[in-house]
This record gives sequence, structure tokens and C-alpha cells, in this order.
Amino acid sequence: MKSPIKDSVNDFNRLLPTLREMIPKGSVVDSFLFFSGELEFKLSESGRFMISHTCKMVIYEFWRCAVEDSKRIAAISEFLYPFEHEKIFYIIQENWPKYRDHFARSALFFILNRCSETGNISSGRFNDKNYNSIALSYLKKFNKPKNFFLQHDKTDNLIKAIDNTSQKSDYILLPIGKFSYNLFEYGKSKGYEITTINHKELNKYLNGIDKKWIVLYKKHPQLFQMYKQHNITMIDKYGRKTDDNDKCEDLIIANF
Repeated sequence: MKSPIKDSVNDFNRLLPTLREMIPKGSVVDSFLFFSGELEFKLSESGRFMISHTCKMVIYEFWRCAVEDSKRIAAISEFLYPFEHEKIFYIIQENWPKYRDHFARSALFFILNRCSETGNISSGRFNDKNYNSIALSYLKKFNKPKNFFLQHDKTDNLIKAIDNTSQKSDYILLPIGKFSYNLFEYGKSKGYEITTINHKELNKYLNGIDKKWIVLYKKHPQLFQMYKQHNITMIDKYGRKTDDNDKCEDLIIANF
């Protein structure tokens, strides 16, 4: 199933063949940082039971509305867009969660995602190349995938969310994306949909738990040092495993 939401930064679709090798069919997986759902939907449809978590109510709300009536979101989106002027896009970026109706908020979530260069909802320069009839068709055709469950974690702290999960799952999956040293982040404004990740604290936490986990990152030299005691698989731009650091695009890091 194609997701109606586009993740322009953390597209991990090319990692699917390797992840399917690592996670056997029938496994129960707690995945975190849920956003576009593309990776999680495909894993669930291939026989893995996905319990996908988000700390952000705006993300949870969009997907709950999509499951309930995706065609309604699409109809409202077609009514609201295109905007009369590009400036309206930036005004809505700042104010969209204040709209009272949850389906209207979900439609704005979809429009802003598809019209933002970054794919973020509350930030990113205007570029509507990804808002088109194909994207709308993905939204209209969306149905809840089999073997998929969505959970809202009532904490903004990713580590607490992981720590609060049931021990019944077989794996923890963390599609993180870009690594950051977390410098100069104190007081920095973040979008309503953004979860702050302290990468060093997460590394320390993962080193101290017994459950099997998999972390997905875009390549960064610091990660090879931080996770040197674990298994690191390098993936090239075609989704193939590689031993060539220069060809590596993504990292799959696991403690098993």
C-alpha cells in the first residue's frame, strides 16, 4: 500500500529487503517515530505484526481520521487547495492545529505535507510538486493495513515511550534518519509533529536493554563509533548491502 503522506527526508523503503531478512514473518514489532507509515505498512502487509507508536497527537489524529474516512479528508483537501496565495501556506503552517474540526486539521496535515519541500507539516518552503492527483488517489484508496496497530504514547520523551512498551513484542524498530550532535537545541522551536531525539542518550539506553532492536539511520561517521559493539549493515542507494563506505547511504544497526 502506498502512503498518502510523503517523508522527503527519511525514506527507508530501500531497506525493506534487508529488514525482511532480519525480522521473520510472524514477529511482533514495536516501531517508533511513526509518520508516513510507508515502511511500517509494507512490513505489516508482508506478515509482520506492527505496533507503531507516535508521541505526537497530530500524527495520531491524522491516521485515525484516515482509517475512519480517508475520502472525507481528500474531499476537504480538494476544497481547500489550491490556496489563493503562497503566503497563506506559511500562515497555515503556523496555525493549522488550531482549527476546530479534526477532519479539517487532517486535510491541512495532508496539504502541508505535500506542499512542503521537507515534507514537514509545520515547516519547510512551499513547493507543491508532490501535491497532485496521484497523491490524492493514495489518500482516497487508503485502508487500514492488516497486521497494523497504531498507538499514541502520552509522553514527548522517546526513551520513556520505548520503556513503557509491552514486553510481548519480539523487536523494537527505530527509523530515526539523520544523526545530530544535538548542539544549540535548547529553546529551539520545533514543529507540532517533530519528536526531539537525543542521539547519545538513546544510544546509552539501547546499550542497556536486552530486547532485540534495530535502528535505521542515514550514514554519519559518528554512528560507526557509537555503535561499534553492534552489527552495522551498510546499504547503498539501490537498497543493496555494501562494504564500500563511499557507496553507503543508510545504516541498519542491530544488537543481534
